[in-house]
Amino acid sequence: MIRVIYLKVDKLMIKQSNSSQGFTLIELVVVIIVLGILAVVAAAKYVDLKRDSEIARVQATAAALQQSVTFSHTKWQLIGANTAMNDLPDYVGGVLDINSYGFPLGTGKGNPMGQPKNIGQGEQGCVDLWNILQQDPASIALSSVNDDSDFQAYRHQADTNPDGLTECTYVLRTLGDTQGREQADMKIVYDSVAGTVKSFIKS
Repeated sequence: MIRVIYLKVDKLMIKQSNSSQGFTLIELVVVIIVLGILAVVAAAKYVDLKRDSEIARVQATAAALQQSVTFSHTKWQLIGANTAMNDLPDYVGGVLDINSYGFPLGTGKGNPMGQPKNIGQGEQGCVDLWNILQQDPASIALSSVNDDSDFQAYRHQADTNPDGLTECTYVLRTLGDTQGREQADMKIVYDSVAGTVKSFIKS
């Protein structure tokens, strides 16, 4: 009697172990499809988060640049200046050149300034302004240089004031945007006549 019970128990255990052999092919396919869907959703969310963080960075950088431009203008007014000048004293190392409106033009413009309305010297003037008016600025390159820099700098005429090369546009390149300054997805524009720094984000 006892031996019969052991045999029945052994057969039951063998039957149970045979019935739990793992996933079927259909179950594996379903799991792979679900994981694929989750991966696509997560990747899309990551791209959105990266874009959102870059929008915030562009806006914060524009605000920081505007603050520096405003401070330099205030300093120019405090010393009683009313014309273009080289090397604004006691501000960012005393190397900032100022136009006749009291706003930064760059560094090393020469004294007297050959073209006191133009940001300069050359497009490098926009790079110089970017680096000198910020603490720990993001990496930047000239518009003709395609490297791993976060931004590219362009010097150009203003649409509303074509009298000289008075604007700098800083185009964000970290999201793979390769378009020119006018069609760029995210950019910062400095107008040295109005003394304004604005961010532009395409929706």
